[in-house]
Amino acid sequence: PSSVVSPRERLLPEALRVMAAGEEEGPACKRPRAAGESAVPVLDIGPFLKADVVSSGGELPAAARAVARQWRAAFASQGFASVVGHGVADETIEAAYASARRFFTLPAEEKKRCDLGKGYGAGGYNAQGVERVSATASRPDGSALLGAERARPHDRVESMIVHRKPSDMIPESVEGYREAVHQYHDELVGLLRSLMRLTACSLDLPLDYFELHYFGEGGVGAHHCIGECSLRLAYYPACREGEALMPGQLRYGEHTDYTGFTILWQDHNTAGPQTAREGLCPPMGGLQVQMPDGSWTDCPPVPGAFTVNAGDLIQIWTNDVFLSNTHRVLNPPPGDRSDRISMVFFTGPSRDTLVQALPTCHGPDRPARYSAIKSGEHLTRKLSASNK
Repeated sequence: PSSVVSPRERLLPEALRVMAAGEEEGPACKRPRAAGESAVPVLDIGPFLKADVVSSGGELPAAARAVARQWRAAFASQGFASVVGHGVADETIEAAYASARRFFTLPAEEKKRCDLGKGYGAGGYNAQGVERVSATASRPDGSALLGAERARPHDRVESMIVHRKPSDMIPESVEGYREAVHQYHDELVGLLRSLMRLTACSLDLPLDYFELHYFGEGGVGAHHCIGECSLRLAYYPACREGEALMPGQLRYGEHTDYTGFTILWQDHNTAGPQTAREGLCPPMGGLQVQMPDGSWTDCPPVPGAFTVNAGDLIQIWTNDVFLSNTHRVLNPPPGDRSDRISMVFFTGPSRDTLVQALPTCHGPDRPARYSAIKSGEHLTRKLSASNK
C-alpha cells in the first residue's frame, strides 16, 4: 500500500492514524475520572435527523416525535443534554481538535500575532487575563448583573475565535488550520439548523419557525448563518508545579451562556482519538452543571457526543419552558498537570431579532415573564461585563 499521507490525514492526530492502521492504541487510562452516572441526559437525535430529511413537509414518524419530546424534557429540567446521532463526521472533529492543539502549543509571541487587542468576542486570540465570565452572571434578561467587583478573578483560559469570515485571524504556521476549523464551523452550522428544527417541533411550532432569525428569508444555504455563530477554541493550561492560583480562581467561572444553544465538544480523551467510542480518558478539571436544588453535578464527556446547553435568549423565547443553566469549568486536582482543550460553538439569532415569548409558550395561564429584548443588545451587554 502507498505510504503517502493525504492532506486530510495530516490534520488528524497521530493516535487516529495508528488506530486506523490497526496498530496498538497505547497505555490505558489510569487516572481517576468522573465516569459515573451524570444527571445530564443522553439523547440520540438520529431518528429526528433522518425523518426530517425525508419528510418533505409531511408528518414526522413516531420515532422523530419521541426525540422532540425527549429534547423538551431535557431542556425543561436541566438545560443540558449530551447529544449523539448528530451526523458530524469524526474526521471533522479530529482535524479541528488537532489544529486547535497545534495552535495553543505555539510560542506566546506567535499566538499574540493573532490578537486583535479588542477583548473577548471580537475575534482572534485572547491570552489569559482577558475573560472574567463570572462577572456576566445575571437573570436571563441581563438584569441583576453580578459585575466585576463581585466576580471571581479572571479565568485561567486562552481562546481563539473563528467567525468564518474573511476577517478571521489565521495562524499561518499551523498547516491546514483554516480548512480544519472552517469545515468544523460549516458542519456545526448544519447541526444547528437541525437543532432549531427539533426545538420548533418540541414547542409545537412549524419546523422552519426559526429559519428567518438564523438563516434569513427562505434560508440562504445549509452552511451560512446570519445569526451569532462563532467557534471558540478554548485552552485551559496545566497548573505548573509551584504555581499559585488567585483565591477563588477557576478555569472558567460560574455563568450562563448568552444567546442560543451552545454546542460543545469537550476534551474527550488524553489516551487516543477524541472520537473513540470506548476507553475514554478525559483530562481532570472539567465541566460541572448546577442542578435545580443548587448542587453541582459533573458532566463528563459521553463517547461521540456533543454537550448542548440552552442560553439566556432560549429561556426568554420559551418563557422559562427551556432553562439556561449555570455551569463552570473546575480546576484539576492538586498535582495534576494535564491541560484541556474545548471547542465551543456559540449560536444565536441575528442581532436585530426581537426575542420575546413564543406563541406556544405564553397565554392567559402563563403570561410573558420577560420584556422583549434585541439579541444584539443582550450579547453586547454580556460581552462588556466579561471583558472588565
